[in-house]
Amino acid sequence: MFENKQKGIDNKDNKTIQQYLDICGDFKSEFPEFQLSHENGFTIIDESKACPVGFKARAGELLVQRAKQQGYKSLVYVQPRRGYAGISLSYLCKKYDMELYLVMPSSKEISDHQALCIEYGAKPLFMRIAAMPNANNKAKKWAEEQDKCLYVPLGLQHELVTAGAVKSFYDFFSTIEHPENMWSVISTGVLSRALQIALPNTNFFNVAVARNIQQGELGRAKFYSYHKPFNSKSDLIPSTFNCEDSYDSKGWDYMNRFGKPGDWFFSVAGNAPKPTIDKSIIKSYRDWYDYKDFL
Repeated sequence: MFENKQKGIDNKDNKTIQQYLDICGDFKSEFPEFQLSHENGFTIIDESKACPVGFKARAGELLVQRAKQQGYKSLVYVQPRRGYAGISLSYLCKKYDMELYLVMPSSKEISDHQALCIEYGAKPLFMRIAAMPNANNKAKKWAEEQDKCLYVPLGLQHELVTAGAVKSFYDFFSTIEHPENMWSVISTGVLSRALQIALPNTNFFNVAVARNIQQGELGRAKFYSYHKPFNSKSDLIPSTFNCEDSYDSKGWDYMNRFGKPGDWFFSVAGNAPKPTIDKSIIKSYRDWYDYKDFL
């Protein structure tokens, strides 16, 4: 279903633990520390408890703080129909009183995840696209044309996000035994690569659920490809903790199939709450080359 195009064990986030900690300086996240759940003999880092708007909010907090300190007034990010990164950024920008613009692919009706971003205060910029890279190129160019607007790459692949993630893992595991094995899903790989940096002696297992994995994205993790398309639900849904049915639950499924008792699992978020706004009032359809939202 999804391909691993990486050769070797390169980690594109190639700074040391100490270098990432130095980048963080005296930063301290305002989110509570990770909380654990247990099921079927596995230990789960359960962000549905401690960071219900998704792990990327915890990891991205340093980026938003620094952007604010550096005088940026807004951020722009490409939000697909499904994905927690835009939800996390919407929450953070509201928290830190910054504007967030989300470039969204044109559609007859927005998705629940996109509607939740708008409900949190994000401003949508709709465009018809053939592929996501086109939307990211447009978002980057648009940010450069605005006054103090910061473009955030797909998946929050940014040094400050990796630093925030590494620090959160380093602090949490500084007083407990490091896992032998850790499972998670992988899309852009930001989570897994940060975990690999913070836990150098842990074995990692990544289940691809959304896209092919490119060079440097997998690091030293063992690769699995889930057998269903991105928008499908997992064959196995956890029974005792809240885990996104079409994303993290697929990693949970494969860990239950191929892992062993004592393995750890990282669940980045629970199922997103249903938006309360009326999606039908959001006019999200655009013709080709209709860029009126970007004017």
